[in-house]
Amino acid sequence: MRSLSDSEILLKAAVNRIAARIIEKVINSAQEFTEIAEELPQKLQNEWSSFKEEVMEEAERLAKQTNTSEEQSSNEQLSKEDLIQIQIDHLRSKVIDINKDIEGKN
Repeated sequence: MRSLSDSEILLKAAVNRIAARIIEKVINSAQEFTEIAEELPQKLQNEWSSFKEEVMEEAERLAKQTNTSEEQSSNEQLSKEDLIQIQIDHLRSKVIDINKDIEGKN
């Protein structure tokens, strides 16, 4: 059996260290994913509850606004649509923030 040359030993050592680092990264990623997976249901539940509350509050606000809308002009109707669009934009922003938070933990 022939012995390995210095360059072969160096190459084998480099390959072994690369493999060890990759395995370490995979293990760490799996642990982080497990932590995220354990936290995610509670976070989603909290966000869903918060979203439902916001929807109910918005529905109440719109209902009050509708009761008085019969007395308002068509120009004021445009401002209602603007308010609705602002609320939609706010909800979209919250969803984007949630996604960024989830992606940031990956």
